[in-house]
This record gives sequence, structure tokens and C-alpha cells, in this order.
Amino acid sequence: MATNPFNRGMNVAADLAPVTPNDGTDLPEYGRGIRVRPDGAAGTVHFRNNAGVERTTAMAAGETILVGVTRIYAAGTTATGIEVLI
Repeated sequence: MATNPFNRGMNVAADLAPVTPNDGTDLPEYGRGIRVRPDGAAGTVHFRNNAGVERTTAMAAGETILVGVTRIYAAGTTATGIEVLI
């Protein structure tokens, strides 16, 4: 089971982890934010947040959003170069 970063106070992320979007598997470590690398491609990111709600958002290359994330779905995700803050 993935560790839950939402059980700790607000502070900086310990690391960035590359993500391969997957419709059937949660992230090995839940993320504290989503980043599209500057050398990635802008597009949509379809994810499930730490409350279990699916969301889809547009992200630019180089953009970071601070949101708890447990899964990044392949279906509905067009951005590339995705990382999560852990």
C-alpha cells in the first residue's frame, strides 16, 4: 500500500517521481502535487485526489499544482512529462 503524505503537516516535498499514467493502478507513493516538466507537453491531466474524487485539469509545460493525488489516469490525460511531488 502506498504511504499517505496527507498525514503530515505542510512542508516541502521530499522528491519528484515520474509518472506513467495508468487507469488501473494507484501511484506507489501518493503525491502532494502534480508537475508537468518544462520539457514535457501541455495538455490535460486526469487524476484522482486524496478524497477519492476524479478531476481533469489543463496544465501547461512547467506548471505545478498543489493537490493530493493517488492516481493519474491514462484515459483523459494528454500532457506528457508528468511528475508528482512526494
